[in-house]
Amino acid sequence: MGTNAVLREAPYKEKLPRKISIETFLRKYREGGPGVKYEFNKGVIEKTEAMKFKEQFIIWNLQEAFKSTPSFLQKAMLTAELEVWTSADQLRKPDLSFITLEEIRAGANGEEPIPQFIVEVISKNDPILVVKNKVYEYFSAGVKILWHIFPHNETVEVYRSPYQSETFMGEQICSAEPVIEGFKIKTAAIFKAP
Repeated sequence: MGTNAVLREAPYKEKLPRKISIETFLRKYREGGPGVKYEFNKGVIEKTEAMKFKEQFIIWNLQEAFKSTPSFLQKAMLTAELEVWTSADQLRKPDLSFITLEEIRAGANGEEPIPQFIVEVISKNDPILVVKNKVYEYFSAGVKILWHIFPHNETVEVYRSPYQSETFMGEQICSAEPVIEGFKIKTAAIFKAP
């Protein structure tokens, strides 16, 4: 290479994701597959890891703590991987959603209520941009409290708005109040095998 040669950066061409219709998504991708779940975001399929069997104790611990709340006695429930329409062209499957009996009845009548409390278990492979964008999406849809649970470092981020979160660990108490009265659990208890 001569002394007068100019180095040029190779042109970068961003590969845009292929878009599909919601009908195609519901027909081909709704069920997911072994170890993955698919969500629909404005024509784009977002593939994430499904919750692993070794992480099911997290759901168990949350459901056990929930059983001591007044909401449980009023026939509300925490349900896993419920399809949640956050908008007309965005379908999510949070790891855990709180739904009331009224919302269950509304669903039976064809409505699509938005859970006020959602839990996402975040794996090391979840793309941070997708995770963060879903925070705004959930709150825009009407979610009131969102928990991000990180099994790899046993912490929980509790969002009460898309702009405000607190991180909990060890003996610190995570709460889903006021959405679920009495729902409090020590962070360490979330990660303790039953």
